[in-house]
Amino acid sequence: MVSGSAQYPVVGALRATTYVAINDLLVYGSAITRPTGIQRVASGLAEELMLRYGAECVSVSAAGMKKVRLPATNSSSVVARLAEPVLRVLSHLPRSLQERARSMARTLLSLRAQRSNGAFIKPESGSWILVLGAPWIAPGMADAVRLLKERDGVRVALLIHDLLPTTSQRWFADAQGQAAKRDVETLITAADTIFTVSAEVAAELRTLYGREGTLLTPADPELNAHTGQNVTVSSGAERTVLSVGTFHPRKNLVALVNIWDAWEDAPRLVLAGRRHPQDGEFFAALAARPRAAERITLIHTADDAQLAELYRASRFLVMPSLAEGWGLPVREALLAGRPAITTDAVPAATNSPFARVVPAGDETALSAVIHEWWSGDAPEHLSDEIQRTFVPRTWKDVAGELAARLTI
Repeated sequence: MVSGSAQYPVVGALRATTYVAINDLLVYGSAITRPTGIQRVASGLAEELMLRYGAECVSVSAAGMKKVRLPATNSSSVVARLAEPVLRVLSHLPRSLQERARSMARTLLSLRAQRSNGAFIKPESGSWILVLGAPWIAPGMADAVRLLKERDGVRVALLIHDLLPTTSQRWFADAQGQAAKRDVETLITAADTIFTVSAEVAAELRTLYGREGTLLTPADPELNAHTGQNVTVSSGAERTVLSVGTFHPRKNLVALVNIWDAWEDAPRLVLAGRRHPQDGEFFAALAARPRAAERITLIHTADDAQLAELYRASRFLVMPSLAEGWGLPVREALLAGRPAITTDAVPAATNSPFARVVPAGDETALSAVIHEWWSGDAPEHLSDEIQRTFVPRTWKDVAGELAARLTI
């Protein structure tokens, strides 16, 4: 990401002045060195709107808003570099302590984002404020956007990545989950127009809140594969099965542990993603199944270059998720020429000719397809087809669709 000078000239303008509220991206940029999926989407779209359509990035607070720079997704800040080992230490503590520490960090980093240098700017009535990311990561962001609408007459556009804090209470009943639910509901109420990353999220929005959402499918984010160091996952030229995503229980990685435990001569399975305060069940399952553990490699700190190498080293991706708003790894895999096995809880795989979809939670069906693909040549045939026919969706495409909607 860049935020200082444009890589190319502004080619169009939105009918009204447009601001992108990026408090959450400022928090992400201060706390982590490797981007989340939502962070990739929000940063990619914000940059494209800024460079092509003249949008401006701002931080918002009860006091108003200030212009800020869009941070890089792969942060190299001192705070972010220090935060990584701290998070690794926290991962060994009880879940309640992890959540408390993370909540405190989010609050402090959010206050830091709100107190960024620069003068306050007053938006014109009728201008747009876009919320594209994860407002719950920056406490106070949602309320500040609502206040700007009430006080200054701005219009609010909201991109919803998922409604999991409402639809999946079993995983989001903690304080952070409830805060996320409140923030999203605050913005749904305030929004003049709403976008969703998938038709599935749009249907949930309509059912739960009586609001209509315009589909705005994310771009296929290319990994920055020319930096970093290669990551070794096995010896020789061994091919792997890959799964990418935070070790949250909704990712259902326990199913893969069970499948690998029952599989004699199982291939190497690589699980790449951050640890999560709720990953205790996964690690308990792994500890109880030593045969599976021998064939499973965990990687928690892969940068873009390393992640790109993991995709290339795999035969296919597997996503056994129980709930997703989109499923960005499916699209990252396509950019690397790799097909995917997913559940029907992953919208990014819906109607894709390069994905095999099984019912969410059906471990038997998931196991059967993984075995079928590993023992056959379907992955290679699909990889060849991907390389011949797949056309990536770009942020230019996405920004153009959003801009067209905001000029109505």
